[in-house]
Amino acid sequence: MKTIGLVANFEKERAVEAIKHVASLACGMGFRVFAEERAAALCPSESVCAVETFAERGVEAVVVLGGDGTMLDAAHKVAGQGLPLMGLNIGSLGYLTCVEERQFGDALQQLREDRYDVSRRSALSVTVARDGGTRRVSLPDALNDVVVTRGASGHAVELELLLDDHPATQVLCDGIIVATPTGSTAYSLSAGGAILLPDTPALVISMICPHTLTSRPLVVRDTTRIAIRSVACAVPMLVSHDGRDGECLLPGDRVDIARSRKDVPLIELHGYNPCDVLRRKLGWGGR
Repeated sequence: MKTIGLVANFEKERAVEAIKHVASLACGMGFRVFAEERAAALCPSESVCAVETFAERGVEAVVVLGGDGTMLDAAHKVAGQGLPLMGLNIGSLGYLTCVEERQFGDALQQLREDRYDVSRRSALSVTVARDGGTRRVSLPDALNDVVVTRGASGHAVELELLLDDHPATQVLCDGIIVATPTGSTAYSLSAGGAILLPDTPALVISMICPHTLTSRPLVVRDTTRIAIRSVACAVPMLVSHDGRDGECLLPGDRVDIARSRKDVPLIELHGYNPCDVLRRKLGWGGR
């Protein structure tokens, strides 16, 4: 590999220092580096280029400096370009940006020598069906999760969950999360959802603050067609994807969720093991 794109989150405290460090390492290895104007200005050897046009300029992979939110944002920006992303962690948790600073040099060297693996992560397509299904509004694919919630209101809502057009449950709650294996360690985890390893062909559905003692997270095949609709709702509702502002839901709307036909390629270093990441991030094995 000879050409990489660089995306960085300048809200991180050490962003400027990390950009200079990574750019210096990359240039020393003979990479050609493209970045947006603010990052490129820190390193004269970098060429200015919008993320949305990386592929047009010959970029072969995107190096993301930040946390998991930065990775999600980068995934949305490069959508459709087919470029693999590698996350370098200068954030906190870092499930997606799992390359720690001590590994930055080795990670870039593996890219340079084409010694890396690509994990094709499943994503979710999202459509809001209106007017009895005669009108449909499509949202961008989600790498982590799709969330149907009561929005800013303090009122609970009654939602119906359908799987492959069959009613599964009806519950009074604050919302429902549908997460991919990648997103199972995000909002879904906080709501008590199961953790899925990245290559698991499944989705996890979690209720947010259900008003019942019998509600449990549900794991389904990733070929399942999922639909969520409001049964009783006196407040505005919202559907969001990967934590981004989504679409306001009108009475009678139905949210249809399915595995997208397009996966998201993430670069993993040789020897990467998702269980190692979980042990570090969740403190497994501690007393």
